[in-house]
Amino acid sequence: TTSDKFPYPFEVPESWEWTKFSNIAKHNVGKTLDKSKNTGKIREYITTSNLYWGHFEFSELRKMPIEENELAKCTAIRGDLLICEGGDAGRSAIWKSEQPICFQNHIHRVRPYAGISANYLYYYMLHIYLNGDIKQYLKGVGIQSLSGNSLSSITIPLPPLAEQQRIVEKIEEIFKMLDKILSRAS
Repeated sequence: TTSDKFPYPFEVPESWEWTKFSNIAKHNVGKTLDKSKNTGKIREYITTSNLYWGHFEFSELRKMPIEENELAKCTAIRGDLLICEGGDAGRSAIWKSEQPICFQNHIHRVRPYAGISANYLYYYMLHIYLNGDIKQYLKGVGIQSLSGNSLSSITIPLPPLAEQQRIVEKIEEIFKMLDKILSRAS
């Protein structure tokens, strides 16, 4: 049980710490589509309909004009964690391509600070999504969303980087075993 002395869901090892997303990563949303105001070079961008758990679908890439000076804010680079703001709020994937991509305003780009694994953050997002803990961070009635402030406030148990990497490796090892088992069963 959680006491007044310890306000977090569970205790973590001494080398770990409880922290908030805002302390371990820089994040922002992308470009707003506004046909009357947007100018610049026509560029492809991804929307929430391209972003799935752990991967992206590119069958329908949209295009909009984006100015050169806007690119830093609305471009994902290799290693960025992208998170849906609405719809299936919290749905996440890591951009793994060497080719940068622009993204719309309903996607959060999370760029972890040094010593923070994007893969660890991805699996943590999957964890709180699957166990329902993400609901405490969502806003709105009907269609719920994960605002920038809400994303900043997500508490996360953070181990040292080497431990983050071991956790990620173990999760991926288990997923590979499950994939083998499931492929044999079908």
